[in-house]
Amino acid sequence: MRLEQQYFFVSASLHDAIRVFYPGQDKPDLTTFPDKIVFQLNDTHPVIGIPELMRILIDEYGYDWDTAWSITTKTFNYTCHTLLPEALEVWPASLIGELLPRHLEIIEKINAQFEAELKAKGVAADTIKDMAIYTGDAVRMAYLATYGGSHVNGVAELHSQLLKDVTLKNFSDVYPDKFTNVTNGVTPRRFVKLANPRLSDLITEGLGTDKWVSDLELLKGLEPLAADDEFVKKFAAVKKANKHAFVGFAKDHYGIDIDENTLFNTMVKRLHEYKRQSLKILAVISTYADIKSGKVKAEDITPRTVFFGAKAAPGYYLAKMTIELINNVSRVISSDSAVKGKLAVHMLPNYNVEMAQNLIPATELDEQISQAGKEASGTGNMKFALNGALTVGTLDGANVEIRERVGADNFFLFGMTVDEVEAQYANGYDPAKYYEADPRLKQAIDLVADGTFSNGDRNAYSPLVADWLTKDWFMTLADFSAYMGIQSEIEALYADELEWNRKAVLNVANSGYFSSDRSMEDYLDRIWHTGPLA
Repeated sequence: MRLEQQYFFVSASLHDAIRVFYPGQDKPDLTTFPDKIVFQLNDTHPVIGIPELMRILIDEYGYDWDTAWSITTKTFNYTCHTLLPEALEVWPASLIGELLPRHLEIIEKINAQFEAELKAKGVAADTIKDMAIYTGDAVRMAYLATYGGSHVNGVAELHSQLLKDVTLKNFSDVYPDKFTNVTNGVTPRRFVKLANPRLSDLITEGLGTDKWVSDLELLKGLEPLAADDEFVKKFAAVKKANKHAFVGFAKDHYGIDIDENTLFNTMVKRLHEYKRQSLKILAVISTYADIKSGKVKAEDITPRTVFFGAKAAPGYYLAKMTIELINNVSRVISSDSAVKGKLAVHMLPNYNVEMAQNLIPATELDEQISQAGKEASGTGNMKFALNGALTVGTLDGANVEIRERVGADNFFLFGMTVDEVEAQYANGYDPAKYYEADPRLKQAIDLVADGTFSNGDRNAYSPLVADWLTKDWFMTLADFSAYMGIQSEIEALYADELEWNRKAVLNVANSGYFSSDRSMEDYLDRIWHTGPLA
């Protein structure tokens, strides 16, 4: 069904483009097709469009192979949005052969041409085999996209470098000029102007113009105002008003009671092990355990409300279990008077754009804690920074560029680097040693295992606990100590309201680069090689 859907959409799009650009022409000159339109392949899902365009050109319009290939390679470019092998589609050749036999024939010929080209370039036989688009049993769609298009780009500087160095290294070695970077961006019209009118008005007041909405780099003009206490106080008042508004929104829409006099700490993103929602919930459990045991007095901690928003793939068992755990931790904490007003957890239902437009402006601390080297870019990190949240995060994805621009002093950095992660893998990572070495981590995991959050059922989370202790592929346990260590720095700064908001202003002022307008300009300049339409 998935392949059928992909084929339906790409075939319809290609035929519609021909209809639009060559109206009423039975025999259009399709050698001009790439001058009229370019298709940007977003991940591997639409890559069947490459053999489909070849089929259209050869079978429907009578072009020879070489001409059709020239048109096709100029028409497509490939944006890879991942570093995870499982996200790079590999289709069984038998399935393609059954559903799209002509396309499999074309793919086989593309692969034969590709291998001949590599051989002529002096590429070693073993490397040619590793780079095969068609293996006989399977079709590697990322490899087809890389060979069949003019350009390949990642979506953050680190991500693009890792594509060249790791994921598509052989292709980068042979075709270095194909590879470039376009860091993602977000639209300020929706995620600042529409979502955060109070902040938008304050920005306009501070800059003396509203032109920043279409030229986000103008936000840089706010930087001197971070030293103006009166402006910073206005900024703090906007955040407080947004928090109050979100409390009302959550109550009206979901019946959730939230204490607005707490630090609003948010982690919203797709539920995946590499994004490490487990790290955040284990930290929450550890804090809860410290209060309950008397190790930490409740009155000594910074009152905090932790918001999760996440959805998991239907068959992703551990991700579903993590969502269940977060909900049950929320249930236990919310019913415990010992932590009332000091710690709360909410798994927000059905996280969507409406929720985002209400929650992001209210958030004070954003969590971007994926394992270094796994996140392609992220755009939530950009939205939160633009709306005046500080970030706690790893050197992953676009976090690297955000930290460079907003300033290291205005970003809470923790955790291993990409090189340190790779060294752990190479040396044989053993998560159990971190469990044994850190009493806080051990206590948190033991509380999950002993049924504290599952009504006494010790088996409820046994698969999750077993994975943490024996596999933990994304090294949640290895980064736990560093993550807990940064919390004291966060809480100390939050206690100084003026200084916290001063840093928040600097985040807004230095996030103009992360506009979708700039992203589009980069695509125009680096990949499409054309000017803007307006």
